[in-house]
Amino acid sequence: MELKSVAMGLAFVILWSSAFTSAKIIVEHSPPLLVLSVRFFVTGSIGLFLAHLFFDKIALTKKEWFSLISFGLCQNSIYLGCNFIAMGSIDAFLAVIIASLLPILVAILSWFAKIEKVGFWGIVGMLFGIFGCGIIITDKVTIPSNLLGITFCSIGAIALAVATLLVKNSIPERNQILRIVSLQMLVGAVPLIFLSLIFETWEITVSKSFTIAFFYTCFFPGLLATIVWFNLVRNEGAIRASAFHFLNPPMGVLIASVFLAESIQPSDILGILILMIAIFLINKSRKVAS
Repeated sequence: MELKSVAMGLAFVILWSSAFTSAKIIVEHSPPLLVLSVRFFVTGSIGLFLAHLFFDKIALTKKEWFSLISFGLCQNSIYLGCNFIAMGSIDAFLAVIIASLLPILVAILSWFAKIEKVGFWGIVGMLFGIFGCGIIITDKVTIPSNLLGITFCSIGAIALAVATLLVKNSIPERNQILRIVSLQMLVGAVPLIFLSLIFETWEITVSKSFTIAFFYTCFFPGLLATIVWFNLVRNEGAIRASAFHFLNPPMGVLIASVFLAESIQPSDILGILILMIAIFLINKSRKVAS
């Protein structure tokens, strides 16, 4: 792997992992669904403007529109919506860990649904993932507020895993990733704003930390991380690029610990190490299969 690709991979890990810490700061000052929908409207609109400015317009097929809308709803409305709600009751590092289970959940669902063959190392990786997750979560589900947050995060992660399998390879690799991702954001914003109107009181405490966290989340994890990721996939391929996912749990925990002073227990560290091994083994299994 070239040095440029390594740099892009590490940049993606930092940007992706930091999103949970900035989200935690945001929801402490505002209703989660409202601020998330505004974030998607802002980022999606700017992304579409840039795509219109620098790229030619593309025509999507019905299948591609279905994939775009499905993934936009599952990733942005359900997955991130559930995560933002959960941030009100759990630590950011715990949300990072649950979100990092995505490769493991995709492998498990693929195996059960017989969508994709999972080799020996993949099965070992899934077992490691379940064990590592159990170590981290077992002593936390006894706290009611934690249980609610863990439930929301888990629903979101499962929804994203299902969406990943449903739309797999259905959107072609074009030089229009920015346009497609921006459209997905706008799709995700619509149900969130309606749910916010029904269930939330629109009160925002504007502060320096909120403003910085909001705009950081919009443009760095929101746009820049996506662009970096797809360029990495284009350069190295999906399997080699996905190897960077095993760095997400420790990086997310480190960022949350530094910026939010969240307390990390020895059992959490052990569980994180086991999850890293699990993600590595699943990626190894896919590489061997390919």
